Amino acid sequence: MTKAFSILHRAAALLVALCLLVGMALPVYAAEDGALFFDAGSETIPTIPAANTSSEGVEPAQEPIVSDLETIPDEGDTPPTANEPGTEAGETVNNTAAVPNNDGKTQEAAENQTPAADTDTAPADPALTNKTPADTSDTAAAPNHAINAEEATAAKTNTEQDVLFADGDNSNEEDTMPADDLPDNDDANTPDTIADTSVSTGFIPATTTIYFEDDGRYDSKYNGNRTMRFLACTDSKANTYIDKVMEDTGKTVTGKNEEKHKIFRVTLNSADYPAGGFYRIIFQYHDGNGWQEEINAFGNDNVSNTDKLTAIDLLAGKKFVREGITNGGGDGKHFNQNQLYNPSQWTRVEYYYKGTPLYFKNASDTALTNVTATFYKLENSALAPTDSQTISTVDAGKLAAQQIRIPDNESRFVKFTWGDNGQSALYDFTTDFTTSHYADAQKLDLTATNCYVYNDTTSTWASAGGDLLTAGKKIYFDATLSEYSYKGEGKEIERAAMPGDDGTLYCLLTGSDGVVKSLPMTQETTATDPDDPSPDTPANRKLWYCEIPEGTYTAVQFSTTNEQSAPAYNKTQKYSTAQIPPTLQAPCFFADDGDPSAYTGGSRDGYWGERASIRDAESGKNTTVVDIDNSGTFTQQKDTKYITSTLYDYYTDYELNGLNRDSAPTVDSGSQRGFVTFEQFDRALSSAYSKSGNVKYPLYTGHFEPTSGALFATVAGGMNLCGWGDPNGDPAQRALYNTFMAVNNSAYNDKGDRLTDDSNNYVYDRTFQGLVEDHTSDSTANGLPLLRTKDPNTTKVLVDPHFNEDFLQGDNSFNTVLGKVYKDVSFPFTKDAVFKSGDTSDPEQYANYWYYDSSKASLYLKQDQTNGKYYLESHKDNGKPTTHDKSKNINPSSGATHGFFPFNETVPSNANAAQYNYGFGAKLQFDFTLTDDGQVVAGNDSNTKVPIKFFFSGDDDVWVYIDGKLVLDVGGAHGKASGLLEFGKDNTVTPYVSSNKNTDNDNTMAYTTDANNKTVYFNQNPIKFTKTTDKPTQLDKNRTTHTLTMFYMERGMWESNMAVAFNFPDSNELQVEKEVNVDKVNEEFKGLFTAKDQKLFTFTLQNLATHYGAKPIADNGTPKPVEVGSNFTASSSDTDKTTMKKDEAPSDSDSQAYKDQTVKWYAQGYDKGSQHRNLRYGTMTLTNPLNIKNRDYLSFDVYAVGNPGDGVLSTNYLYLTLVDNNGKKMGCDANSQKSYLNTMLSGSVVMQNDKWVTVKLQLNKMPKDTDFDLTKLSKILIGDDYERTVYFRNFVFTAKPVANKTVGFSVEQADIPDYDSAGSNTLKPASGAIFTSSVAGSGTQAVDTDGTFDLQDGETVTFTDQFRCGSYISLQETENTALYDTRWEVYENGTLVNAAGTSPSVSGTITTPLQGGGTKPEDGRTETADTPSTGSNYNGSKPDANTLVFRSYAAPEEEFPELKVKFINTVKVGTLVIEKKQAPGEEPLTGNYTFTVTFSNVGGIGLGSADSVQPMTITIPIGESREITGIPIGTRFQVVETPAADSSLKSVTCTATDAKFDVDNGVRGTVTSDTTPVTATFTNTAHQLMDIEVEKQWKDAKDKPLTDKLPDIWVKLERRHVNDTTGEWVDATSAVELKYNYMTGKWTHKFERLDKTDVNVTGNPEYVYRVAECATQNDTFTAEGTVTLGTYTYTASQTTDSATGKITLTNTRTDPKFALKLTKKGIDGENTSLLDGVEFKLEKLNDSGAAETTYNGVTGSDSTNQGKCSFTSLSPGEYRLTETKTAEGYTLLAEPIEFTLKADGQCLRDGAAFGAKTTDADGVCNIALTIYNRKGFTLPHTGADAPSLWLLIGLPALVAVLLVLVFRYNKKGGKHS
Repeated sequence: MTKAFSILHRAAALLVALCLLVGMALPVYAAEDGALFFDAGSETIPTIPAANTSSEGVEPAQEPIVSDLETIPDEGDTPPTANEPGTEAGETVNNTAAVPNNDGKTQEAAENQTPAADTDTAPADPALTNKTPADTSDTAAAPNHAINAEEATAAKTNTEQDVLFADGDNSNEEDTMPADDLPDNDDANTPDTIADTSVSTGFIPATTTIYFEDDGRYDSKYNGNRTMRFLACTDSKANTYIDKVMEDTGKTVTGKNEEKHKIFRVTLNSADYPAGGFYRIIFQYHDGNGWQEEINAFGNDNVSNTDKLTAIDLLAGKKFVREGITNGGGDGKHFNQNQLYNPSQWTRVEYYYKGTPLYFKNASDTALTNVTATFYKLENSALAPTDSQTISTVDAGKLAAQQIRIPDNESRFVKFTWGDNGQSALYDFTTDFTTSHYADAQKLDLTATNCYVYNDTTSTWASAGGDLLTAGKKIYFDATLSEYSYKGEGKEIERAAMPGDDGTLYCLLTGSDGVVKSLPMTQETTATDPDDPSPDTPANRKLWYCEIPEGTYTAVQFSTTNEQSAPAYNKTQKYSTAQIPPTLQAPCFFADDGDPSAYTGGSRDGYWGERASIRDAESGKNTTVVDIDNSGTFTQQKDTKYITSTLYDYYTDYELNGLNRDSAPTVDSGSQRGFVTFEQFDRALSSAYSKSGNVKYPLYTGHFEPTSGALFATVAGGMNLCGWGDPNGDPAQRALYNTFMAVNNSAYNDKGDRLTDDSNNYVYDRTFQGLVEDHTSDSTANGLPLLRTKDPNTTKVLVDPHFNEDFLQGDNSFNTVLGKVYKDVSFPFTKDAVFKSGDTSDPEQYANYWYYDSSKASLYLKQDQTNGKYYLESHKDNGKPTTHDKSKNINPSSGATHGFFPFNETVPSNANAAQYNYGFGAKLQFDFTLTDDGQVVAGNDSNTKVPIKFFFSGDDDVWVYIDGKLVLDVGGAHGKASGLLEFGKDNTVTPYVSSNKNTDNDNTMAYTTDANNKTVYFNQNPIKFTKTTDKPTQLDKNRTTHTLTMFYMERGMWESNMAVAFNFPDSNELQVEKEVNVDKVNEEFKGLFTAKDQKLFTFTLQNLATHYGAKPIADNGTPKPVEVGSNFTASSSDTDKTTMKKDEAPSDSDSQAYKDQTVKWYAQGYDKGSQHRNLRYGTMTLTNPLNIKNRDYLSFDVYAVGNPGDGVLSTNYLYLTLVDNNGKKMGCDANSQKSYLNTMLSGSVVMQNDKWVTVKLQLNKMPKDTDFDLTKLSKILIGDDYERTVYFRNFVFTAKPVANKTVGFSVEQADIPDYDSAGSNTLKPASGAIFTSSVAGSGTQAVDTDGTFDLQDGETVTFTDQFRCGSYISLQETENTALYDTRWEVYENGTLVNAAGTSPSVSGTITTPLQGGGTKPEDGRTETADTPSTGSNYNGSKPDANTLVFRSYAAPEEEFPELKVKFINTVKVGTLVIEKKQAPGEEPLTGNYTFTVTFSNVGGIGLGSADSVQPMTITIPIGESREITGIPIGTRFQVVETPAADSSLKSVTCTATDAKFDVDNGVRGTVTSDTTPVTATFTNTAHQLMDIEVEKQWKDAKDKPLTDKLPDIWVKLERRHVNDTTGEWVDATSAVELKYNYMTGKWTHKFERLDKTDVNVTGNPEYVYRVAECATQNDTFTAEGTVTLGTYTYTASQTTDSATGKITLTNTRTDPKFALKLTKKGIDGENTSLLDGVEFKLEKLNDSGAAETTYNGVTGSDSTNQGKCSFTSLSPGEYRLTETKTAEGYTLLAEPIEFTLKADGQCLRDGAAFGAKTTDADGVCNIALTIYNRKGFTLPHTGADAPSLWLLIGLPALVAVLLVLVFRYNKKGGKHS
């Protein structure tokens, strides 16, 4: 027997003995009345449960927390009860029409409601809307919130002003505005007054047409073989003429003798008649050798003899009729000599008022509706309407902002109508009124008036701009261009600068009395940029101003001298107030530069615009600088490849004045005006170069003559160009000069050497390499060329301004639009074997190339009349592209007859360099693939190959980039030069150039390796290449698709050649492009939609392969998904206010599998600022840790329960955190920083209530703690800041598909993946389809496993050879109809599909153009199934979905379709109106009120961070309103008023559907409609108001805080006067329910806007407030004394903080009094008797269990108290009752009885009720307890009782038995194995 075993047996024996002893014991028991507890020498505690008492102490069922009621004391203003602050439903709603629900669960109002259809308001100027997007220039920066004349708002163009805050006092105000508001500003074609010597009616049209009617001899004498020319004298002193070819109109009239008279015309602009008319006009018949005869319309042969000017308005639109003029002078060739202007020889053809603006003002007291202007012409002596323009409603006393434009030159009359039958008279605005009066018309003089003013009595015409020249207003003069004097071109030209050499400028104001007042003007010495570091230095933009003095003025003119008799060249034209747009805030005259006025001596023109706007004469004058034919429709041509291109047109000095180059005067080619036509443009370039300070080779445009004629050196000093050097200066200056000429002139190298060939002949075809850096601005295909730096070690690099759209559109030092950019231009290439040499053994004989050659086909820019898209197109000869005379090179050095002149189509037929549109750039870009050996098959023999090539030949600069890397440099101003890229193995390419002229070896980028005269034949012309690089360039091997970008410039004039050819492998291509239209979006929000790397748009791509069999994507190692499934448990935080339950689904119809993995989350209240996430998180604890390493996404489904009034769930407030097994975090609480899911989304998610929505997160966007273990994910925590019930399920971690690499060959169709669709004959997700992106650094990507991919604004992705030709493509963008209007367009070869060819391969008719609304493109085509099948199970039936057939539209049988689907999302916007009102019936308030407006959850999709949109500060006078427009739908706002000193905010109302008023002094809500503004109305009162915060505190009787089981109560405020002695309190507010906020741990409520004083009593005595409380809403409220709440009684007290007014209401719990009443009984057999003399000790215990108070008692013996004992005046606490002495013969209780007296009156023992409780009338709780003692035994003979006897006998026997057992076991050895 082991020791252990022995001990075990002994212990067992001892235990048995003890059990026997216990069994012999006789219990003495204590019990309640009627209960027995037996005791044998010891006592026990009662075990019979207490009777079930009332529900006291039982915790009531938890109710959802509802809001406190925010109350305004004025009963009339008290709103209905709204939602509590614990939810996002808000508190008080002062708009009874919109009361949120009171379910406590409102989070966001219905953000996802689909607003009504967008109803666009008419723009202020309909003429502007006819312009295409390219006609509108970009905005210039200006100070924010500038809303007065001194602080003009940021201007977009001279014709467009953005108003961020517009008056909001009238719902119709978008159509009307007072005279000092900001409408669109455009004085285009406003009539200019003529020069001082005029005898006209005073009207100078901006453009005019003059006609000539031949008398029949054009055909009879000259057989139609003559050219008609128009000559006119513009300056009688200098005998200056303009000479223009007239155009045959194609019309004839019948003469008196029935002969046909041809009609010719010439169109002029104001630059052609600088004096306001002509001194002489001659019409000449020309043959090739000169004029044959001339007809003098008027004027002397020697015009200086008469100096008689005939005003242009007497000639404009009229026809000179030759018939009847027979006097041909002495030689029979000079007809009608030396005659005055004879009106009878001129007949009216048309008028010249087109585009002139008219205005309408309603001066009556009633608004006018449906105001319409109708124009008429005379047709057969009767009125015929020509146009009707509706202004809609014009409010009383308002000037309509919308201009009314005279529609055409046929219109002569105008009439206004309004309402049902209101109408004006008929007005004739022509000068013909006096000569051909129409009976029913009244005369209208447009030179004096332009605004129809209606009133209730007499209506009249007035000048709309009359108040612009009133005292105190400033008027500005922009001299940025006019101050340039053309120094070096002669004093007669230089003298015309404004201001002149003396730096003076005057404003000449003509008073109403005709007297002219001269005011000196002051130049601004602060730059337009307020941050200009040198504010006392004039900026490059030269602004002058003066303030209008007292007086009445009718016209204004500017001059360099105050001498009114000064010559015209010192002045501008004179402008009446009728000619200045009336709605300008800061009127500024933008003066023209000096071409033509400085050269002609005429007065200077210009236009009026807003001071802060960008100078844009084309828009400001409403002219057309370049004529683009928009009469046709673009149709793709068969066998033509279209490359997307961009054209950049640079404006000459002439064009910068809004003048059309076609009408430019013929200029002597030996003048600077003819050589350097871009002086202003070059000066702006120079300014950019100088500002950069790091441009090694400045590039300029023009002919910079170095040796003879008009030397550029004569004007270079005046131009002061960066990089110029004095040719006669020191060596350093000479070196600068040499470099300047080498870069900008084709004849010299950088050492100053004249370039010659081997035969010493001059050459012009040498390139200059290294003008640009070796990479683009962002090192990607989408970047721009960077100009070569002086210091390569600096990061300060300048983008070439020639290709910088912002620079060209006004972001330059001149604040001027310097050109125009035409985007997305379709550039056609045709296919041919252009490199064949004639050698039949040369494989190039069979190799086709896509090519364009300007010597073979002339391209002109055109615009599609249906969609505004631009395209290049050639004239045709027998259906084939051919050359055109308007594209002939002038003085070509290359011998090429025709060149590349895309803007030249409308130049005159005899145009010279003055009319040619030189100076332009182009960008061509396309994607391509390569083969592994760099070769492609030529012809049909797979063994015959040629290298892949890209070829260019032409002038001037050409730079070719591949993937943002410079690979071919054909830079410099040069004649026709060539460059070649030849591709080799392993993605390499070698560049070649025909020649170069660089000699500088300092950090050179020139090609220096001898190319050994490598020769190719282009169109059978040999092209030799002399230079190359020492080694090939290595392209990125990891790219399957490359992007080639070619930049081209014509900047050297004379000739412009372009030839391009390439033979990259053909492939099919599907592109998807995303464009976000933010035109309507407020500037503060625009960047959130267009931000880089913000992929907001998710697309789902599916494919059905209709041909060939299955071809799966090879397993490329993409990690498998990791699913959470149902392997987790759910738990919530410790508080009972948050729940997280598993296996609960929102619908019983959900499958069990889904229920098993679904969790339900709920948290009570609104956690403002997310401060209490630890209390709100729900936790999913994973059964086993998961390894999510190498996974990229976490996706899960969300279902938000939507109760009435709830908005949609927002990722702005939803948070999720991953936790590993070490407690490290990843997600919204990592790194101890709080964030939300909106910052981690992959794409965007459109939440919807009561619907499962998938959320996809990018793990790399999730912050994570250091050392977070991705291999041991243990928990997922979920929560939200708002009170919602949300379900979650289907948590899956996935990886991005690994993109398969392709070899770059033209892939066989059967080898393209079918995505598991060929066999199933169903659309399948195109998971793994490879694509590249236009976004820099994106690399090769693949479609995700669910078929989705994401795009950002401006991004295009390209799928190359990823889908079989003829397969179905289902492409869908995730819908968000609340925020976006989405439409789609389908393009082929870069052009919108407008037609479709027929083919047996596909059926169905498409609707053209192929575009539509929504997010699911559909082309209506059905692919034909193969017969017999080629492997696919496709049966010829179109899938039941919106699809596109992936097949060419133009040529369906084309093997390699190139399609693009473009999705355009227009952001829907709404308006927030803030109104400031005064409470009625009070003294008027004055002053301005300040509001702070903040925005969040932009667009309802959580765009941006908390500070992405800066708060807006708005000041509003009382009684007015302000608008914030352009707020994306779904955006939340908060408006808070800054407390005013002299008034108080009385109420706030808001029309937002989810308006919340839980914001101090404000409101918050959501903009949900793009048609109905949200209006927040703030009403102030002169009464003094205050807010009172009430805090409830709970304490026990010991003054310790109470926290558990506290009741909800109702409170209200009562008040009385401070000195009121009556003691009467009256209700100040309604009652609100006060609840415990588990997050803050407090009971608080704020009563707002309470009167401080009683305004209804004399003296306005102050109020004093107190809090009253009650357990219910409708019972008696108590402010002091005792109150019963629930099961407790409290003593209420309150204190008021004198500093803050806060009232603290303290409820101190009143402890109940207890009495313990004992009854002592003895049990003797069957009898019980009351025992007296039994002594008890009752101890009250402290927290440590020790007695702190002792009570003693004894049972009585008299008849009343027999056996009874009482302990009274007991308080709640822990007690111990001990029986210290019992009656003789009875046993004592074995142990004390411990119990608890509770504050709620209960007596508990071990948590159960103990004793019988009764309550006296005075509230004392009596606890009755009966204790029984058993009588003891007596032993025989000795008096011992029976138990003692049995012990004496039993114990020795037991010991003996144990000893025997032990002895016997030991004897046996006691061992066990």
